Amino acid sequence: MTERSPRQPFVFAGLAGAVLAAVTVVVACSTDDPRAGKNTNTSSGGGASASSGGSSSGGIDATAPEGPIDCGAAPGAAAPFSKQALLSAAGACAAWHACTFQNAATALRTSVREHATAPDEAKLTAARAAWATAMNEWSKMELFQFGPAASRARDQYHGRGLRSFVHPWPDHNRCQIETQVATKGWQEGMETVLPGGRGLFALEYLLFYPGADTVCLPASTTGQAWSALGAAELATAKRDYAVAVADNVVALALELRNVWLPEGEDFTKKLVAFEGYGSEQETLNVVAWALFYPEDEIKDQKLGSPSGMQARTHVPETPFGATEVENIRTNLRAFRSLYQGCGADGAGIGFDDWLVAAGQEQLSNEILTALAQAETAADAFPAFAQATEAQFRSFYEAVKPLSDLLKTRFFGSASPLNLKLPAGAASDTD
Repeated sequence: MTERSPRQPFVFAGLAGAVLAAVTVVVACSTDDPRAGKNTNTSSGGGASASSGGSSSGGIDATAPEGPIDCGAAPGAAAPFSKQALLSAAGACAAWHACTFQNAATALRTSVREHATAPDEAKLTAARAAWATAMNEWSKMELFQFGPAASRARDQYHGRGLRSFVHPWPDHNRCQIETQVATKGWQEGMETVLPGGRGLFALEYLLFYPGADTVCLPASTTGQAWSALGAAELATAKRDYAVAVADNVVALALELRNVWLPEGEDFTKKLVAFEGYGSEQETLNVVAWALFYPEDEIKDQKLGSPSGMQARTHVPETPFGATEVENIRTNLRAFRSLYQGCGADGAGIGFDDWLVAAGQEQLSNEILTALAQAETAADAFPAFAQATEAQFRSFYEAVKPLSDLLKTRFFGSASPLNLKLPAGAASDTD
């Protein structure tokens, strides 16, 4: 078994001087900005407010609704298969998940604001529950990493890295959050804050972690500023930053939804027309790479180390909220919504229909069977903190048949759909 080293963060030039200075002083804060060529200097086009930020650096410059919007039912209408219909269905499914996430983010913002205004245990409990709901909705959207939500590494044509500002795992960084709490640098604009200290991870830490310590170096600017804060000041500073982050998450959710809205960027139309991708096949490749999630993120990154099957550093996805297994369950349901169909029980057009149209119904069914096995294992798995290595190993082995089918038969040289493996996956033999 050949072990795979953890994916390294991508480094891009153009960070603002203020951000670079903060990172230099606080050695532990090292997550890089994933936006290719993005300059985070506030003078280069950031948002008007510290809480919302500007396009791609913190959210779209528009007013988000205060309450839920009507997302309708999950799109899953039956239709004859065609490649254009498949791309349209993938776009419609991503749009629907973006809508449901926006509603969850809006509810989370409301709860965080209410707790900050008049903090008590009941409001904190409500905010934590709202975070768990938003995390669950994001775990669906998490799979749809193509188009502007994706990084440039995943979608070199349209990737803008929006996902990293909502859910920076595995590159989240607690010290970066504590830097914002102690120094209040976020007041200069959320576009100056690196993604590792933002998004759902920052809210998770701020809502769930009860300690008053910092992981930043004592002699650093953050360490000194932190030690100068009294208990009440620290609690207030944490709540203030939580409000700013929650506002920013809503702005990002609005931007993600705008990507798909017909009156916005109408990215589904771009997919169907393979705009910028050069060909229909390349568009299908990029969209299909989202289906590699069970192989890379679930099997390798989430289960590889705890199972003892891979020698890699384990980075817990939700170390304070402890929703790791719930996230995996939701990831797998989202996989089904793209692979089989976005409607209830996989209704609608998916990649399985392409396999059937190509005369590969057996492979289609094998993938569905392996998916059901992985889902059953996930549903039965305990909370990560309660699981033994042997249980993790069984879970890993339950996911592996699905990942093996994806890696060796759905993608790669044997693919009946001529789908290429994602970059770097060809050398992975585990």
